[in-house]
Amino acid sequence: MEKKDQKPYLSLRTQISLDNQIIKKIISLIFIMNLYTSHKKIFSLFFLLLLLTNVFGQDKKQTKEALIQIVSRVQKDKILLRWAANTPSAWSKTNKSGFILEKYVLSRHDKRLPAIEKVWEKEIKADPLETWEEIVKNDNNGAVIAQAIFGESFYVSAGNSTQLADVYNLSNEITQRFSFSLLAADANFEAAKKAGWGFEDDEVKVNEKYVYKIKSAVVNEKYPIKGTATIASIKEYEPLPSPIDFRGIFGDKNAILTWEYELFKRIYTSYNLERSEDGVNFKSLSKEPIVNLNNKPNAPAKRMFYIDSLPENNKKYYYRINGVTSFGEKSGYSKVISGKGGPVLPYTPRISDIKLTKNPNEAEIFWDFPKEGEAIIKKFQLLIASKDEGPYKIGVDSIASSIRNLTYSKLESSNYIKIKAIGKTPKQEKSSFSTLVQPVDSIPPSPPINLEGKIDSLGVVRFAWKQNEEKDLLGYRIFRGFTKDEEPSQITETPFTSNSFIDSVEVKNLNSKVYYQVVAVDKRFNHSEKSTILVLEKPDLIPPTAPVFSDYNVEEGKIQLNWIRSSEEGEVTHVLSRKNMTSNSEWKDILKTKDSIQQFVDDKLEDNNVYRYHIKAIDKAGLSSEASSPLTIQAQSLNLSTGVKGLNYLVNRETNRIEIFWRANEKEVAEYTLYKQLKAAQPSTWRVLPGTVKKVIDTEVSPNETYIYHVRASLNNGAYSKVKTIEVKF
Repeated sequence: MEKKDQKPYLSLRTQISLDNQIIKKIISLIFIMNLYTSHKKIFSLFFLLLLLTNVFGQDKKQTKEALIQIVSRVQKDKILLRWAANTPSAWSKTNKSGFILEKYVLSRHDKRLPAIEKVWEKEIKADPLETWEEIVKNDNNGAVIAQAIFGESFYVSAGNSTQLADVYNLSNEITQRFSFSLLAADANFEAAKKAGWGFEDDEVKVNEKYVYKIKSAVVNEKYPIKGTATIASIKEYEPLPSPIDFRGIFGDKNAILTWEYELFKRIYTSYNLERSEDGVNFKSLSKEPIVNLNNKPNAPAKRMFYIDSLPENNKKYYYRINGVTSFGEKSGYSKVISGKGGPVLPYTPRISDIKLTKNPNEAEIFWDFPKEGEAIIKKFQLLIASKDEGPYKIGVDSIASSIRNLTYSKLESSNYIKIKAIGKTPKQEKSSFSTLVQPVDSIPPSPPINLEGKIDSLGVVRFAWKQNEEKDLLGYRIFRGFTKDEEPSQITETPFTSNSFIDSVEVKNLNSKVYYQVVAVDKRFNHSEKSTILVLEKPDLIPPTAPVFSDYNVEEGKIQLNWIRSSEEGEVTHVLSRKNMTSNSEWKDILKTKDSIQQFVDDKLEDNNVYRYHIKAIDKAGLSSEASSPLTIQAQSLNLSTGVKGLNYLVNRETNRIEIFWRANEKEVAEYTLYKQLKAAQPSTWRVLPGTVKKVIDTEVSPNETYIYHVRASLNNGAYSKVKTIEVKF
């Protein structure tokens, strides 16, 4: 069995998709009961001879899978179910066999059960014919269903039957029974239940969600009829919505009524339309419900229409409408609309030509109107508006009925013109279609001036300018840039009508300013020159970038520091701080400068002490950068021992080696660090020797190369000696 979660309000007729031609014939029928006897109900269905030219039934070329569709509707304390077979053949079989309806609990307290719990299983069939008498007498829909299920014959008669019509109707009898009964069931839920096509379940709990499965009771079928399922819970109850967007157009003794259809087409199968003469007492306009017949496969209807004939003109009539579901429920009423019918002119003016004259803002307008219509009109009017949808004002009044052209000299940049004929009978008038008239205009508006604005801390930009005074002004285009020299880009898709603008920018980026320009545009799309540039500064929320130490130099009694300044634009203060690591003192600012200097000599040092330096930048808003990476340097004593003395070498080309030797005070030296380099290369650490060794032999040498050796002593007190260097040409 297939399991489908159906829409709760979806009608069976909508799911099964009856042919609109069939529905039209059904709506056209006048149901008349001719005879009722025990165990047999016979009646004729009359309709217009015009309908005989159409074809009843479904397209035989389309083969549908036999299926039973089911829908549910939740009430406050019960769940309503409706189902039906989707083909005439399946409909006929299930009427004989009946259906099997099963109920399961799907979830409890909003928690899905590990396995659904079966509550009950019911076999449902149509009630016996003898129980249908009351519903047949009271409702034509019940009579249609009873005749479709139990009647020995079921055919459409056109009054005086012909042999051809009889043969045709008999051949399509099963389709007629299926189609008529399905529509009738949508209109009467009680009759649908009596036919075995519906069920009310009042054994429901608010904390449970149920699955209802429907299947055919037909057994051993070569082509089985598939069942379906629906899910419902009374917790999901919603009241029916009232029809919306109800409108009326009132004409000569008629009213065209229309309302929204597409939005509620899965909820309502039909509508009741009512009319009142006093706005209080309403009467239905038709005995049968109103059904939409305008659906087409590739163009589904979006609205419903109904034309009502008014008893008389110049009298106010009121209308309201409500929807009817396939469960027989009726929605609340729509809003009440009202109006009066009135006579209309049989002739309409038509603008035939418009010619611009040599004078500015002037045109000659020509129109057509039948000569025979002059006797029933009082005058013409020229109507003019700046937009096609209006509002229109009277440009020229009291134009004689014999006139067919005039010259109008008060044109603006864009003009929509109509010619209206005013009838001699009150409220008789007809207007031509509008025609656009635009005089030549190549003069652009003036550039906007007096731009002022600011940017707040959230990046919201507000600026304004003086409103242009041109009458044909269409609006403004806004341009924005983030650097002084870039070409600004337009940020408005269409001309902006106001003389103020709100924008948003990213505050936390490296651009400290935003540049705006405004261009005025008239209705002929002539553009002014760009305004002067409005420069707005962003609030400073981003600290400056940190400066970086680039070099240092240690000399006797002083340390020279070099750095690369912060990249922050504008006024920036650089603060250099020092900490004595030997005495573990606090950080102390030793330099604060707004100048562009990039070096400092620290000469307030203690011999052989180790100092740590960092530098940071502070902008004019007081925001501070992160401190630079610290630099740790040992000050050199003024009487520092050289450590290494008499550095010299011996070259032995026969043994291919260079001997390096020196002199030093062994009591002062802890170790030696030797660096080696080719003359054209960078030095690298070569040897680290204890303080007792003062000679080293290099055997990794090559002829015709020049080697440079550096020796530095690490002293016992933690200081370093000066570096001694010697160059050897091998």
